[in-house]
Amino acid sequence: MQQLCSFAQDAQKIDGKFILLTANDTAMLQKFRLIGCRIMLLVFSGRLEVEVNGKVTMLERCDFLDILEGTSFSLGSCGPDLDFYCILTSREFIAEVLQNIVPGPKDYFSLLLVNPVLRLTANATSKLFKQIRIIDDVLSDLDHNYRTEMVRTYFKAFALELGNLLIKDQHLPAIEQRVLAKKDSLMANFMDLVWKNFRSRREVSFYARELCVSTKHLARVVKTCTGKTPHEVIDAEVLGLAIQLLKNEDMLVQQVADHLHFSDQAAFSKFFRKYIRMSPTEFRRNID
Repeated sequence: MQQLCSFAQDAQKIDGKFILLTANDTAMLQKFRLIGCRIMLLVFSGRLEVEVNGKVTMLERCDFLDILEGTSFSLGSCGPDLDFYCILTSREFIAEVLQNIVPGPKDYFSLLLVNPVLRLTANATSKLFKQIRIIDDVLSDLDHNYRTEMVRTYFKAFALELGNLLIKDQHLPAIEQRVLAKKDSLMANFMDLVWKNFRSRREVSFYARELCVSTKHLARVVKTCTGKTPHEVIDAEVLGLAIQLLKNEDMLVQQVADHLHFSDQAAFSKFFRKYIRMSPTEFRRNID
């Protein structure tokens, strides 16, 4: 989010917590592989190739892509008549706005972990598009005295409209016809625990114990659902936050290591170099 905010225009964002992009920003989005933010992308016309956790999918008119924070996402090729809205935000922002309301059907998040693409009707697409367009209009009015509050209000209206459509018209991912497997619920609960605890707890045994399963069973389920080991999923969250913190030049590398609960700066550097092939200090020097 911080990196995207540095590229997004003021009329497209709010305080690093909320960004609204359109098809005009496709080239910018194609530069990034995103992980660590909630992404909602609604295609109104044209075709758009996306990669979700390494799997390539072609989105078309009336497709709604809902990406959770632990899922990697990147934009691929697109057609000439493409028109879409893409919301990027966080669980924290959504929780603040909705104030403990969880719109949508039970197990919705578990379904998204298996298939994040919703096939909407033209009528449902039109309703959601109108809601987002209102947000777009408010965002573009930089002189509005209550701009942030208005965006929060209209985003809440959008989220509630989406939840109503999901419940009322059963616009669920393609796997809706089958009974949600236990492994999918386990995967959703694992990700929720990771998001809450990854800064201080990185041992797989902790998550297995909290979920009342063996480490072998948890590893098998996570590998089936994501193609990654539990360690890789946890490390991806740690690495994503580490990169964000290192971009803040006011924080010393030692402070970043402390924030992520590494035993010392050397342990943090070893972890960082494993994935980035350079030390945190070298990475910071190479930031454009």
